[in-house]
Amino acid sequence: MKATKGGNFTPIALPEPQTALARCYSVIDIGTVKNIYKNEDKGWHRMLNITWEFPTLLAQFNPEKGEEPFVIGKEIAATTGPQSNFSKLIAAWRNKPLTPAEQDGFDPAQMVGKTAYISFAHKRKLKYATEEIDKVTNENTNLKFMAIMPKPKDVEAPPNRNAYLVWDWDLVEKDGFEAHKATFEKIPKWLQRKMTESQE
Repeated sequence: MKATKGGNFTPIALPEPQTALARCYSVIDIGTVKNIYKNEDKGWHRMLNITWEFPTLLAQFNPEKGEEPFVIGKEIAATTGPQSNFSKLIAAWRNKPLTPAEQDGFDPAQMVGKTAYISFAHKRKLKYATEEIDKVTNENTNLKFMAIMPKPKDVEAPPNRNAYLVWDWDLVEKDGFEAHKATFEKIPKWLQRKMTESQE
């Protein structure tokens, strides 16, 4: 018996760094986890994973599904102080800061379905950091979130491609996990693993 490389992963060329139309389709409450930044322990934080799709940047990742949009995610601490990264992101996205009332209780899930323009760059995956590559693909490079801004009102946005997805640990605590199990199973496996390490 021999083990072979196998698999059906086909590297897909990434779009050039740019600013493109995006729509938020997923807000996941990861829970309270250790926040490690550049190998430095920043303590325990309630973290969010926000994901947008680029409805005009498409590729065929799976022949059975046809063209699908590229996506980009951002992990961010769920704190709403005026100088927090999350508050700054929402302010840039909406073109207005959080009000004092919103700082006391802002629900990130309300941003699902909202459009924006997102600037992104290429970030080489650590595994390929010292290697020469012939082509920038999703195998060796990630899309890196750089900035967000409102979508101009006169720009039409195609309908969403990905189904909207929200996970809120507060609702799970209230309703019980079984009531939300079907939603949990739709979350990417790598993110599920991180969520299971949370205090929640």
